[in-house]
Amino acid sequence: MTHSHNAHKKRPFHQGRSAPKALIAAAIALALANPASAFASTTTAAVDNPPATVNSEPAAAQNEQDQTAAAAETAQPTSSKNAKDLQAVTVTARKRVEREVDIPIGMAVIDGYQLEAAGITNIGDALLTAPGVAAYDAGGGFTYVQVRGASARQGSNETGYYLDDVPFDGVTVPWYPDTRSFDIDSIQVLKGPQGTLFGEGSIGGTVVVTTRNPDLDGFHTTVETSASSTEGGTNGWGAKAMLNIPLIEGKLALRIASTDEKTSGWLRNRDTGAENINWQRIQTNRVKLRYAPTDRLTFDLAYWKYKNHSPGGFDWAYRDMSVNTYYDVHSDWDSGSLKAKYDFDNSQLMYVYSDGGLGRKLSGVNQGRTRSSTIDIGVKTNELRWTSTGEHTIDWTAGLYHHKGQRGDFYNNQGFEPSNSAHLSKSVAVYGDLTWNFAEKWSTSLGARHFKEDLDASDSTATQTNRLDHTVSHTSPKVTLTYHPRADSSVYGSIANGYRSGQLQLINTIQLAKDLGLDVPTSTKPDQIWSYELGYKAIFNGGRLQFDSAIFYTNWKDVPIYMPLQGGAVYALLNSGGTSTKGAEMGLTWIPNDAWTFQFSGSYIDAIYDRTQPGTNFHKGTPVFNVPKLQTTGSAAYGWAIGNGLWGTARTDITHFSRRETSSTAEGVGGDAITRVSARLGLESVNGWSAYLFGENLANDKGAVDPPYRGQASRLRPRTFGVELKYHY
Repeated sequence: MTHSHNAHKKRPFHQGRSAPKALIAAAIALALANPASAFASTTTAAVDNPPATVNSEPAAAQNEQDQTAAAAETAQPTSSKNAKDLQAVTVTARKRVEREVDIPIGMAVIDGYQLEAAGITNIGDALLTAPGVAAYDAGGGFTYVQVRGASARQGSNETGYYLDDVPFDGVTVPWYPDTRSFDIDSIQVLKGPQGTLFGEGSIGGTVVVTTRNPDLDGFHTTVETSASSTEGGTNGWGAKAMLNIPLIEGKLALRIASTDEKTSGWLRNRDTGAENINWQRIQTNRVKLRYAPTDRLTFDLAYWKYKNHSPGGFDWAYRDMSVNTYYDVHSDWDSGSLKAKYDFDNSQLMYVYSDGGLGRKLSGVNQGRTRSSTIDIGVKTNELRWTSTGEHTIDWTAGLYHHKGQRGDFYNNQGFEPSNSAHLSKSVAVYGDLTWNFAEKWSTSLGARHFKEDLDASDSTATQTNRLDHTVSHTSPKVTLTYHPRADSSVYGSIANGYRSGQLQLINTIQLAKDLGLDVPTSTKPDQIWSYELGYKAIFNGGRLQFDSAIFYTNWKDVPIYMPLQGGAVYALLNSGGTSTKGAEMGLTWIPNDAWTFQFSGSYIDAIYDRTQPGTNFHKGTPVFNVPKLQTTGSAAYGWAIGNGLWGTARTDITHFSRRETSSTAEGVGGDAITRVSARLGLESVNGWSAYLFGENLANDKGAVDPPYRGQASRLRPRTFGVELKYHY
């Protein structure tokens, strides 16, 4: 149920980056400089707490996994780590540790060793391996992600995105930050609405990225360097390093991870003749500090900084790899977090504070028109949650959540008055999920989240202003029923709800529509989704064969869409008549022996708009924006012993997407079917060093990844070859 009312509030103002992140950084620096005085040691026995293999929370079972992960980190080359026991894969999809095969959620789990073995450099590419997920790197520090046909590109995120419990939210436009996949513990992709536990924005699903935690007892370091050459473009290079330092044995440890990369450019500027303009310089730094004064109490401080300079803008071009839309883009984001947890005998209490921010400056030319803009986003959250641990007749998760999101935008587009917009969103929520294991093979769960949001937004020029000032409240329920035919299988059904608030219409859009004799709303209404899912999961052959499958139907009401004005120079926001999606997906992992690993996944998603929207190109039956109907991915990896402590590795990956038929405005032609092929050959030593040769986009697919706009579309980087060297101690 949803309620809304207007209330008078003070006009929001956008504030710069806040002090808490500076305090987090100062605490980390203090611990490094003088750990003994920063955190007084106790006489309690030390607890092993190194990086997790697949998940990072919580409890006693986690400590045992952490010890296993630390031993694996030093004992074997990467190839042999591919042969893992699928029965042991645990996740935190319901914010408590459970086996993946037991959870009534369609999901994919990608661990850090898989990322390293495949040579995947960013999270967007990793998401391509998950059935039902369509993602691509658009350049300029931005990634597009959609899960199970939930795609709008307006409003808050359609897919929730978390980095170490820090939520990333674009406030008014979906924001999925470019995340480099170095020193990553796991990626969990939860499919279907996850609003009950993860809140507003998790309409299609939620992506949870967890980095490796500090190892309290062992010194580790990793150094990695790479060089590559792109056909028809420039060379690229990368340097990465990780350092894990125990400061107080068994109690306090620091983990630092840094990357510095320059990606190749390959696009030509039609206006100036400049070549290879779309190279990027990407730099990241991450620091995590873990303090465990007792075997029950743990504190984690973390800070992450990302910088990107893209002098040519985005990877958006005509078929001949030329552009007449180009921007100089500077993007940066950072996040700080504090996490404290206490393990009771049968439950865990956790508090998480996060403070994240994004800044972007853009200036350039859009098909003959000059354009510049700045974006500054800040999101702060506080969460307190209590979860059961172990196995009981009743398992639960309950929590309180507070969210504050601010966004400030400045636009200066040729032909229009400069405008400023400010958005301030404050929300509070209470949530819970209760699972009743009422029979030996049966369980049911009921979850709900109630939240209330105060939204104050304005967009103004020198002469006029549009204002949105309202309060909304909503309750998102979820119910599941699960049957376990045997210990390593699940058959489940679920019904779930997701919700997003509405947003402000830009003032220049309202004025242009008025000049054209059109009436557009001053804001969009909230939108919500209902999802119905049946799934089956099973593990066979002693943990060496896993099969996952699901069928689902969703109904998404009032989805925002674009209406073009003045030939597409400006777009108005409208609520559509909604979308309907029918889909099926499956995933298969087979590890026949310690040498071979095979993976295959596929999905079919039929997502369409339910009604014709007058004045737009969206008609009843039009495929939903940017959603490929068919997706298949496959990989094969082989590792063999050479002798004298050396291992050989070979791997190939293939991803195929059918054409995305509909653009954000439903104008023009659709995109192309895309096939991406990569391969990797390596030599690894038990002494810690390794070397690899790799090739990406070996089929040299130059098709339009998304539907072209006036001829230009996102393009894959052309065929690229490279070498990578790594040392781990």
